[in-house]
Amino acid sequence: MTSLRVAGGTVVTSDGAGPADIVVTAGRIAAVEPAADRTPSGDDVDARGCIVLPGGVDPHSHPLSGLTAATVSARHGGTTTVLAFAAPAPGETPADAWRRAEQDVLTDAAVDVHLHPSIWEPDRLDRATLEELRALGATSVKLFLAYPELGMMASDRRLYETLRDASSLGMLTMVHCESGGVIEALIDEQLAAGNLGVDGFVGARPPGVEEEAVSRVLHLARLADAPVYLVHLSCAASVDLVRAARRRGQTVWAEACTHHLLLDDSSYTRADPERWLGVPPLRPATDVEALWEAVLDGTIDTIGSDHAQVPYKPDISVEDFRSLAYGFAGIELRVPAVLSEGRRRGLPWERLADLLTFAPARAFRIEGKGVIAPGAPADLVVWDPEEHWTVAASDLHDGVGTTVYEGVILDGRIRRVVRTGRVE
Repeated sequence: MTSLRVAGGTVVTSDGAGPADIVVTAGRIAAVEPAADRTPSGDDVDARGCIVLPGGVDPHSHPLSGLTAATVSARHGGTTTVLAFAAPAPGETPADAWRRAEQDVLTDAAVDVHLHPSIWEPDRLDRATLEELRALGATSVKLFLAYPELGMMASDRRLYETLRDASSLGMLTMVHCESGGVIEALIDEQLAAGNLGVDGFVGARPPGVEEEAVSRVLHLARLADAPVYLVHLSCAASVDLVRAARRRGQTVWAEACTHHLLLDDSSYTRADPERWLGVPPLRPATDVEALWEAVLDGTIDTIGSDHAQVPYKPDISVEDFRSLAYGFAGIELRVPAVLSEGRRRGLPWERLADLLTFAPARAFRIEGKGVIAPGAPADLVVWDPEEHWTVAASDLHDGVGTTVYEGVILDGRIRRVVRTGRVE
């Protein structure tokens, strides 16, 4: 029976952080014991001077277009469980998309991968479809309030009925909150004004289109008496709406993404601004600060990477921003970047662990993940808080060859990753 000890570190659990040794047997945590007064040796993982956290759980990623590279990258970055969106092909049912993605996961993944069904044809979604997905093991379903040009934009009726029916089946509805119809009008305005590049892309997706959609989703969730998960919130107004909904007694899960916490819209003034395009776009520094305030006060529950192994390239032949590719890789830097910036801002280790591990696992009911406790899978990250380094694309493992975090200085670095008891 294979056994090892992670020895001498400060171990972070939901109850706090303190010195302890973790005994691992057959891929699971056998015990969390008082730190032994001895020098680690043999098969021990020497964690002296380090923080030992649960393996990261990324609630939001798009890795299936290059699953092996994306999940190898995740593992190097301390994320041992990835939640990926199963995107259907044209005409494919959500259940068939799930089955196809599940086969890819079983053969190509370097970490544990769980799936979110992503609904690209909302008019075909009904309770029977949700029941089929639930029978396959889905605990969530994702709707979009944008992308009418792709047929993905859910109507208010479909959103309400999905919230209602998913809740009754024990599923959590995730919502991409942007007002698609308003974005269409703003696109026309940007084109008419001659803003054909990155400025037009960003100008057509201002914070207000997110704010309106968040408000609408929260009111419909209240009518449906349903919990809701809001993906990649990016602005101050959105988190204020979440706070108000919770004061009304609603159950709202609020997610931010790494790039909206580490970067701002000054990136669009650089020589190659297209590299930083995402949806939602990067926001002004004031919104970045508002997101961190929401992290500090508990309004933000989870932090995802929104990792795109391959950027999305619209299938449109025009010479303006509508044809620009967007989305970027970030799964390897989610844990290091959030730990670094979070500690600079005074967040305790257990709060950071909650954002990166505990809460995502709770939201999507991933049994045993995101915890350090006897019986749980031995997914662990040994973090050296004293090492400092500068991000370079050449040091990453996603195979992309570029990163929007190039040159960012991080405090602390991963020394070891343990996945299901194996030292990676």
